[in-house]
Amino acid sequence: MIEHKYSIIGNLLVWGLITGTLLSYLPQYIKIYKNSNARGISETSIVFGIYSCMFNILGTIQEDYKNISKCSINKDCYDTIMPIIQLTAPGLCIVILYIFFVYFSKSNETTPLLQHNRHICKSVYKRSKIHLTINLLLIAAFVLTSNNLNYNSIQRIGKIYNLISVVFSLIMWLPQIYTTFQIKNDYSLSLLALSIHSIGCFITVIYQYFIVHQSILVILNYLVGGLCEAFIVCIVFYFRRNYKYQTYPAAIRSCEYTTL
Repeated sequence: MIEHKYSIIGNLLVWGLITGTLLSYLPQYIKIYKNSNARGISETSIVFGIYSCMFNILGTIQEDYKNISKCSINKDCYDTIMPIIQLTAPGLCIVILYIFFVYFSKSNETTPLLQHNRHICKSVYKRSKIHLTINLLLIAAFVLTSNNLNYNSIQRIGKIYNLISVVFSLIMWLPQIYTTFQIKNDYSLSLLALSIHSIGCFITVIYQYFIVHQSILVILNYLVGGLCEAFIVCIVFYFRRNYKYQTYPAAIRSCEYTTL
């Protein structure tokens, strides 16, 4: 009976997390679209977030590779695969966010801007191709190691991947915190999305660690992310209370990104 109750709670949490994650990014996408720029959002934080999610997903698959490779199409397989799908949802959303960032950088290349700002826009697009290549190489390495090593070796690599994910998670929010301190406002950064993400990170910790019993390495990056996102929201509210909103010329706002 207890096991059944936990199954119900687990299903409610996992589908709630997947749905909530997908919907929570909408305010951020909408705000960037309405502003036609991504001022106030750190490119580095987005990129590190993608790497953190990628290593987390691949690492979790490899840590659970023995169970995943042996599961059949039944409830056991469902219970094994669902935690991976839940971790994939934020990765997909942050990739879409990066596409928005790059698109609105490239679409503003023709705007009459300072040469420095036009150069920044073009650099964003070039960097995006480099990051795409690196991620494809990571996936290729994942496939090769998973098909050619034994379970113990695959699991060790999975632990290393999850450790790398934690490192990216630890440093990914530092550029965004710096950017927020620097401009003293949110601009195209959605506080609603950040607040929902922060809560979602803590719920993910509960689901992944206490319900499906993943290793501590799987959930550390979510714990760090939840705390950092909450801190950024607090920073913005602090500046809103103590500083007046500063206006900028439209030509500068259209493509003046902080790329730290």
